[in-house]
Amino acid sequence: MSRTPVLDADAALTTRATALRRALHYEWRHLQALRSTWILLGAIAVLGLIAGLTIVVGLAPGAAPSSWSMVTAFEFDAVSMQLPLSALLLLPVATGPIATELTRGTARTTWLTLASRRTAFAAKLIVGGGLGAMTALGGALLVALSAMTALAVTGRAQPNWDQALPGLLGYTLFMTCWPVIAASVVSLFRNRVAAALMLILWPLLGERLAGVLLGLVPGGEALAGRLPFGAARAAMAAGADTLPEADRGLVEALVGSDLSAGAGAAVFVGFTMVMAALGAWSYIKKDAR
Repeated sequence: MSRTPVLDADAALTTRATALRRALHYEWRHLQALRSTWILLGAIAVLGLIAGLTIVVGLAPGAAPSSWSMVTAFEFDAVSMQLPLSALLLLPVATGPIATELTRGTARTTWLTLASRRTAFAAKLIVGGGLGAMTALGGALLVALSAMTALAVTGRAQPNWDQALPGLLGYTLFMTCWPVIAASVVSLFRNRVAAALMLILWPLLGERLAGVLLGLVPGGEALAGRLPFGAARAAMAAGADTLPEADRGLVEALVGSDLSAGAGAAVFVGFTMVMAALGAWSYIKKDAR
């Protein structure tokens, strides 16, 4: 007598933790398989080595670089450029997974193979944020190692590395949040070019213009100094208090925010969470093209 197969319902169930782990594994393998990922990370690595080796330029014999110069090297001149150069280089990788899915319609396949759209979006944000953090720490390590070597070879003193740690922490926090914001903006705009322009122009120009306009409104001056990317620069400018007064004033003008490093970090993390929530809403509720 033939037996009728019976589906084991318990065996077919997948927990949320298992589904998320599988989604994380897929997203990580996907990033590893892209040639563009390694090209961009390689460019950041080369820039890190150059930033460390050139730290001796202009130093007097036997002198040590300032802690602020080390912070600037770690962050790829984030305050002067308004964004770290590493963040701009990481932008294609940060926007790629969601932009490709939504514009090419392949998101439907992802939604069929994962437990939920929420799981898919969470995996993309977690992997992107992890890649940003590893990029920041790996690049900073290369800067430190190359700087140590250059200083030792040229007979110059080592800086106070511990004074550069707060700035490095702010930079790592920014680079962790940056891919989350980028992915969320792509999810909202559903257009890679429009999202990239927004992510570049808003921190560089948009917030400055918004700050000027807010300054014209009674009581708006306080809000103008608490815009998200100005707050992020305040977090990355930790350690600027070691500069001479004239140089400190220039850094504060470039930062564009009167927040402390801790308050700036809190504002930027809060902004990232809001953007992630909006991006998740768009990704979950709207269908791919």
